[in-house]
Amino acid sequence: MTIEEKLAAAEALVASASAERDDLRSTVEKLTVGATAEVESLKVEASVKDAKVAELEGLFAASAKQVEELTAKVAELSAVQVSASAEAASIVAKVGVAPIDLPQGDSPVRASDKEIAEQYAAMPFGNERTAFLKKNRAAIFSASK
Repeated sequence: MTIEEKLAAAEALVASASAERDDLRSTVEKLTVGATAEVESLKVEASVKDAKVAELEGLFAASAKQVEELTAKVAELSAVQVSASAEAASIVAKVGVAPIDLPQGDSPVRASDKEIAEQYAAMPFGNERTAFLKKNRAAIFSASK
């Protein structure tokens, strides 16, 4: 191989290497631009999420403050309720009527006339049955109509 041929082969190798280098450079630039755009997109998403977190933390703090205020209001109203009950008892006592304690909670559910009549029919004869009849006469007779 002559020197001219070697020079031509070397020039061909340099041209090939330069083309490969240029191709790799453009690929790296494309990847860099794509990665940069993706990073910017992620930064924007992160800042939006940070803003949402800050907003939710503010709402949480406001609701916690509102819970504290409402708890204080409930305690205040409970204190007033107790004093209103005591005041009502003193007014009743001044009038001369003995106060009575009312049952607390839900009032008992009244049985239907039919249920009362069935309960009466199931009772054995005796004083208890007679007292039950006196107490529930209207319900028992209305169920038998």
